[in-house]
Amino acid sequence: MTDDPSHVALAAILDSLTLMQGQLDGLAKSSARIEQSHAEILHRLDSIDAGQAGLTDLVPILETILARMIDDRAIQRDGIERVAQVAAFAHAAAMGNGAPLPTDVADDPLLERFLVSQPADQVTPDRALIVWRETVASAGTAELVTILASQYQPSPTDTPETRVLRYRLAAITRAELMQRGADLPPAPSRTIAEDRSPGVRARRAGELANLWRAGAGPALFAEAELAGAVDLFTQAQAGEEGEVLRARLAALHSQIGAVIEAGETIPRFGVERERGDRGVDFDVGKTH
Repeated sequence: MTDDPSHVALAAILDSLTLMQGQLDGLAKSSARIEQSHAEILHRLDSIDAGQAGLTDLVPILETILARMIDDRAIQRDGIERVAQVAAFAHAAAMGNGAPLPTDVADDPLLERFLVSQPADQVTPDRALIVWRETVASAGTAELVTILASQYQPSPTDTPETRVLRYRLAAITRAELMQRGADLPPAPSRTIAEDRSPGVRARRAGELANLWRAGAGPALFAEAELAGAVDLFTQAQAGEEGEVLRARLAALHSQIGAVIEAGETIPRFGVERERGDRGVDFDVGKTH
């Protein structure tokens, strides 16, 4: 049994595809049984004496069966499309044309094992990934172990986009720690927080706001839910210089902190940066 991350990720994909196919087969058998029952009911209706037909109101039952058949067929169609999409990406990756799965695919519960065990993406020119690749190279091992444990922890305020990014960042952290021979924290069994109550979400929002206000550092760049805020800050800095810019950035930094504390997630800008260009001076808004 190999520990190669790519082999582990491939095994997770194959397991997920097998599970998907099994569920689709189950749905197909269920639909077949419903259609058989439907046909039997119609047969019995044909045999009911006209005088007794008024006593037998099976229309609501038939409508329920028909609605269930339509829903099951839609689920089967969506499931088949999802299996085909994952298989296409897996085939492309095997041919050397790797690309990240679309968010709606990567966040599918059936691909949860792959999301957690995926290999590190060392090539995609996404700002958050570029900065994190650079950051892990210079961060201390103990700090990275703590960060990976945090990245593994499902967040009650995650969106599908931040959840997918969270585990892509975690894959980079894990790869760096494995290269150093460090002991890894246990992988999560779930990627979605079970408790998403208002109180829990408010506490998490406060934690994120404090992390943002603390300024630049590994903990900030490791946090997927703050990647949109960093994107926004990066965009705001582009093309301007001087004290006026620093004053504007300080005000923006404060405003972003308030938005985060209110529980809002700032969407990603999809900023692409060349390696070595973080493009952000977070010290202008750092809370000392």
